[in-house]
Amino acid sequence: MKVERYDSVRAAEACLREAGGNGSSSQTFGVLRAVERCFWRCLPYNAIRCPRYAMSCLFARHPFRVYVVRDEKGVVLCAPLHLGTDGEWSVVAGEIVELDFVDFLYARRPSRELYDAFRAVMRRMSEDGVKRIAWRYLESEGATASILRSWPHSTVETFSNVRILFQDGLEGYMRSLGANARSNLRNARNRLRRNGKGISFSFRSSVGIGEPMDGRAARAQLRRCRSVYLKRQRSRYRNGGFLARLFFQHGSYVALSVPGEGAFFAALEIDGCIAAYMEGYVNMSRLALEVPRIAMNDKFGHYSPGWILIVEAVSWLCENSDIRAIDLCRGDERYKLDVGGICYSTESVQACTEVTA
Repeated sequence: MKVERYDSVRAAEACLREAGGNGSSSQTFGVLRAVERCFWRCLPYNAIRCPRYAMSCLFARHPFRVYVVRDEKGVVLCAPLHLGTDGEWSVVAGEIVELDFVDFLYARRPSRELYDAFRAVMRRMSEDGVKRIAWRYLESEGATASILRSWPHSTVETFSNVRILFQDGLEGYMRSLGANARSNLRNARNRLRRNGKGISFSFRSSVGIGEPMDGRAARAQLRRCRSVYLKRQRSRYRNGGFLARLFFQHGSYVALSVPGEGAFFAALEIDGCIAAYMEGYVNMSRLALEVPRIAMNDKFGHYSPGWILIVEAVSWLCENSDIRAIDLCRGDERYKLDVGGICYSTESVQACTEVTA
């Protein structure tokens, strides 16, 4: 097997397309490109945190690196890496765009071939000076996790995650909810009707599902949605004073990030105001929405807008797409379970590249 190295996601795009995201990863080439764009847009944020790191990214070291393993049949494995502020290499995604599924990209091959490709790329990383590699929130069922269970000197930390499944459509999803959940949903809708509140649901994406995300109207709607999220998040920065709040609103990765390939957002409006919204990426390999960012407007809290948003999204997706899961990502908060979420695990893994298993 031959191992190639590329120093940007763009340079490795053809290889990433060929691998096709057929492993357990959520990282299609589109998501990786979005990650790369998001990183450079939030460079001022990294410069404030660590000027030395920002200078090294611009003038000395490439913050992204992609390793590709080939054989006579084509691409076997793609390993997209990102250099962290602590000097450690980790698999792309995770903390940068808040995605909780990170892994190598694998072609559909027998497990033995995948293991050989994994060993080859780890050896090449070691030769290039990458001593340790980290996977932030690796899926427990994936090929990499299976390999790492027998890999020497790897450390594992487990995290809880929640996803909503609706393979049997809206009716099946509603049947899966408990009696209290269905009652709460009915009560919320009854309150809306009694108070004469009208609701509307919209779904926009860059993958041809729903309305497009480009255009002035879409950007304006997303800004309105983001303002709800930012308002809730700014409360965490009250003790930081005016400059901290101003930076979070205008200089952080949330404010600077823009929708990339594979992105979506869904919004619930009550009387023309954003009541709740969710934002993330469409993973067509897993037929799932990955939702790292969700928020509701406290002004409409009496109507349980988060609940209604999820149900409206499930109903809309069943009628208009092949998506059959909404992944609420890391954390097992009560509200995720109340809306029919099911817990599963991801792992944060560190492994030494110098050891050949």
